[in-house]
Parts: sequence; structure tokens; C-alpha cells
Amino acid sequence: MNKVVQEKMKRLIMVIKNDILFSESERKDGFYDNGDSLEQAILNNYEYMMRGEAEVNYNYKQPIPYWIVISQDKKIFVYKRWASWSNAWESRLHSKISFWVGGHIEEKDQENENILLDTLKREIEEEIKIISEDIINISLLWYINDDTNDVGKVHFWISYIIEVKNTNTSLEDWELANGEFLDINEIEEMMQSEDYDVETRSKIIYEPLKNFLEIK
Repeated sequence: MNKVVQEKMKRLIMVIKNDILFSESERKDGFYDNGDSLEQAILNNYEYMMRGEAEVNYNYKQPIPYWIVISQDKKIFVYKRWASWSNAWESRLHSKISFWVGGHIEEKDQENENILLDTLKREIEEEIKIISEDIINISLLWYINDDTNDVGKVHFWISYIIEVKNTNTSLEDWELANGEFLDINEIEEMMQSEDYDVETRSKIIYEPLKNFLEIK
């Protein structure tokens, strides 16, 4: 484990106990429609834990705000995660195709009024360099739970749609810089092809995402 990864594992990140998170909602694999009970459970009961411990503590979930970027012509930003030879810490996601971008909530974000949404906005600015003038709308749509794999067992994803005017974003992060905007048919072909390994939660979100685009 290199020094960059070691440093990340020492950071304090947001977690919530499973029995509190799911106290008013059935724990299941898949997506949940937008509901105040899940958001309020997180906002009212979160705590912080060292990331290295949280990644292997199955009594807690790490809430992860993430976004799916959609252009005005209904194309979706898709990218391939780091290859196995990279320095990326999360080997469980190496080389997988993803529709979403996001990150952990750290203790430094605690000063924000709505820690979930404000952390999302910070991540947008830091990772994709989308300026506020290019954002048409931000919508909280779904929550994702996926206990079928080791990554999912310790994470709980809060899904936002970011609709943007400009698709020529400044993708300074190497991993994101290999991404592109694709239409839903191209994504469907990718999911059905043996040449691509689409991560589980992107598969989970595909049908709700398709429905969202059909409504738009």
C-alpha cells in the first residue's frame, strides 16, 4: 500500500449504523425512490470513523453522494475506472465501467448546512470542474444499496442527476479524463457486450436512469 493510499485510509469519513439507516426502510439490494426518511436518518445520526476501519466494518454504511452527468441532448457521462496497474486504492473496482462520479464525506465537510448536497457540489467543482453557470439542474433521484459484493456491503449511495449545458468539461483527473458522453443505446450495447465489465451499481441504476431520460 503506497503512501497516498495509507493517508486516505487514516481519514475520518462519515458512517451510519445499519440498524439506524434501515430503521424505517426495508434493507434490500437495489434502488430506493427518493424518500425523506433515508436522508433524515443520515443527517440526524451520522458519525465518523477512520476509513481503513470503515471499509471492513459491516455494521456500518458509508453514505456516498454521487452524480450522473447528463447533457442537454440526453447523453450520459461514462468512464472506465483505473486499471489494475494503477495506484488507485480500490482494487475491487479496477477496470470497471461506471456511469457515476462521487466520493466519501470527510470530517472537514461537517461545517456545511446540508452535508450531503454541499459535499456533492464540492466534488463536482474539484473533480469535473463544472462551473455553476453550466449546471441546468440538480435532482436527488435514488438511493442505492448493494450487499452482493464487498464494496456494496459497506457503502450506501445517494444518487443525483446533474444536467449540464456544456459537455466540454475540464476533466483533470486521469481516470475521468478517459470518459465520454454516450447515448442510452450505446450504453445498453456496452452492458450486453462481453468486452465491457460494467460495475454492479451502474447496472442497478440503468433502468431507473433510462426511465428518467424517457420522461425528460
